[in-house]
Amino acid sequence: CSHFNNYIVLVIGLSCSRIIACNLGYNLGMDKFLDDLFAKRGSVREGALSSIIEGFTANHRLQFAEKNFATLLYRFLNSLKKGSSNEIVLASRALGLLSITIGCGDNARELYNESLPLISQALKSKTESLLLSVIECLAIATFVGANDSEQTEASMKIIWHFIQASSSENVVVKKRSSSVMSAAISAWSLLLTTVDGWNLSHTYWQGAISCFLNQLEVDDRSVSLAAGEAIALICEVGCLDKFTSNIKIDEINSNDKGKNTTDQDFSVQELREIISNHATKLLQQTSLQSAATKAVNGWSNFSHNILKVLEDGCFDENVLKIGKHSLQLNSLSQLLQVDFIKRYLGRGFVPHMLENEFLHDVFNFTPNKQMSGDKLYISEREEV
Repeated sequence: CSHFNNYIVLVIGLSCSRIIACNLGYNLGMDKFLDDLFAKRGSVREGALSSIIEGFTANHRLQFAEKNFATLLYRFLNSLKKGSSNEIVLASRALGLLSITIGCGDNARELYNESLPLISQALKSKTESLLLSVIECLAIATFVGANDSEQTEASMKIIWHFIQASSSENVVVKKRSSSVMSAAISAWSLLLTTVDGWNLSHTYWQGAISCFLNQLEVDDRSVSLAAGEAIALICEVGCLDKFTSNIKIDEINSNDKGKNTTDQDFSVQELREIISNHATKLLQQTSLQSAATKAVNGWSNFSHNILKVLEDGCFDENVLKIGKHSLQLNSLSQLLQVDFIKRYLGRGFVPHMLENEFLHDVFNFTPNKQMSGDKLYISEREEV
């Protein structure tokens, strides 16, 4: 029996040694990629960015990110500012992953403040892959690093101007794809989940409901779904009057044809019912039109949750399996947050959810694991 126990200890010791050696080797590789970020050739920098993205996605590399934060941040920003379109795509992706990895704190705030002007400039591009990457980067950097509702709304305004421009009659802007529009609406919604409705500006978002109602009628499932999410989220957040100014009720209520009355003549409850009824009708039509592909990308589940919030003002609790653990979602806000993070991290979602203290804090998620001697990261985030 003692020989058997010794054998087990030996096997475990060898396994741990291999794991340590493997991690050490990969960390040395990450240091090499860090050096390559200073290369003059763009192709070398792009290769380094791709490898760093792979490393940050596959595992929660907090120690590497904290140790090399300044170098990583300012080399990413340099690529974002001076690189080719492909390098900008990679740099913005790397920035978002760096933000999620380090979590709330001074570093995340620095990343947010330093990247905001460059991201705003990059949104003037016409390249779809670049736009998708910088929109998601802006959303993640703000979600993690914004210090207060004022900073969050500053990012929301940048995205909102982009959405409005994409919804305009400008022929050049109209060429933007539906994937870019749906990504922008989803990014705006993600940031709205972090702001208390009472702290929202009374002037920034007037006309938002009209814009999203129009997007509900777009002949693209991803755009109409994102618009439906935004409207349902606005109803859940409350303060509907901050989003509905100057809506022409005759434009959204078939029973009031010819009526030139604006939302100023209705109570908030009446407005909610009018908007909810109209959005529900459009979502049901879209759902029927997409019946053959309802299961794709979770359309069926999401449309059910959206309709539930719009029709009843309540949310059916959802449980998401993460490995052997379960995450309970109690609001549409939480569902939209976890869906955005899940799509952003891709295959890295599970390892990050199991190891990333920032995500544990955001979702009130505590996976069962052995406590190590490492100091746990304590997030400064106040809201979910």
